[in-house]
Amino acid sequence: MAPELIFGMTIAAVAVLAVVIKLLPKRRPAEKFFKCSRCNALSRHNDRTIEAWRNNKTKFFCQACHAKWLQSRPPQEREQFSLRGSASGSGCLGALVLWSLLPLGSLLVWAYA
Repeated sequence: MAPELIFGMTIAAVAVLAVVIKLLPKRRPAEKFFKCSRCNALSRHNDRTIEAWRNNKTKFFCQACHAKWLQSRPPQEREQFSLRGSASGSGCLGALVLWSLLPLGSLLVWAYA
C-alpha cells in the first residue's frame, strides 16, 4: 500500500474515533439531588453542578446561592464566569478539519515534487 493511503486511512480512523468518543454519554453523579453547602437546601443537580462534579468538586451550591455569589464578584470576574459556560467548546472541530486536510496537502506536495 502507498504511504499516502495508509496516512489517509489513519487520519480517517482518528476522526471517526473522535466523533464516536464525543457522542458517548458523559459521566453523571449517582445522586439526583445534593445539599447546598451554603443554605442546606435540597436541590436537583443541573448542568453547572454536574460539570463541577466532573471536575472533582465536593461542595455544590443551589441556584439562588450561586446567583448571590456571582453578584458579590467584581464585574470583570463575573463576566469571566458567565462567559465560561457559553464558550465551553474546545475547538475540536477546527482541529479535526485541519487534520483531515493534511492528507490532501501531503498528496499535493507529493504530486508537485
